[in-house]
Amino acid sequence: MQLRETRQQLRNCRGQVSELQLSLSTAQQTISELRSQETRDWVIPRDEIQITEKCLGRGGWGSVNEGTYCGCTVAVKQIHELILSPHNINLFEREMNIASKCRHPHLLQFIGATSDEGNPLFVTELMEKSLRTLLDQRQLSEIEIAVISPDVALALNYLHKKKPEPIIHRDISSANVLLWRQGEQWRGKVSDYGTANVIQQTMTVAPGAMIYSAPEALTSSQTVKVDVYSFGALLCEMFIRQLPDPRRRNEQVVLVKNGVFRGLVRRCLQREPGARPTMQEIIDELKDFDPTS
Repeated sequence: MQLRETRQQLRNCRGQVSELQLSLSTAQQTISELRSQETRDWVIPRDEIQITEKCLGRGGWGSVNEGTYCGCTVAVKQIHELILSPHNINLFEREMNIASKCRHPHLLQFIGATSDEGNPLFVTELMEKSLRTLLDQRQLSEIEIAVISPDVALALNYLHKKKPEPIIHRDISSANVLLWRQGEQWRGKVSDYGTANVIQQTMTVAPGAMIYSAPEALTSSQTVKVDVYSFGALLCEMFIRQLPDPRRRNEQVVLVKNGVFRGLVRRCLQREPGARPTMQEIIDELKDFDPTS
């Protein structure tokens, strides 16, 4: 009698497990269908993008050329070596969905991207030049630094406070800060916030400017503080007109003549992420700085 009851209980348990597995499978299928139905309003047909021969920049990942879309002059980033696996296609589409929802005055306007079998084209607004180009041309004044650096900080703070989870840029550099004119003053916009993660995870060669990277950048324990470190390296570069050199980090920081900015750079470049300020704290400190005093 007891053996029959045990066998019956076992059959009941197996039936419950089977039912749970079926329910789980159904739920996963429903989630997959909902994701596939998500509006991809960022998709641009490839034949609607015209690319000129005017190259605006080039890197190991590909190039940026001037182009036209819907009658407007735009910048077109061409990724040459994207590995088009199912995982990377899903990653790419997820990142584009995120980028299309990011709107801030100091983020480069993302217009859209292709989503066909070819290597992706990213379309953005066209800016005048990069911060790196300007630094190659001349020294920035403290007033210019006091205007451009908060622009970058505000953009990063927006990404870091994004819900439901923060967006980590991971590739802040003077090449990824683009400039536009507001009267007589250069203003900054952060670019590549929608493509840095795609490139990082899908390229055959790891991209990104390692000279700006935090010590933990090559580990799995990354937080928004990796961007804070890169911001510190960028701020130092804006003062001394030298590309960041990890071997000469302390030596370069000493070259920043303004004591207020030098102290901020040091705090951003702390090895321990927890010792670095947040972008909001950086913004608050930059607001209090008066370059004319």
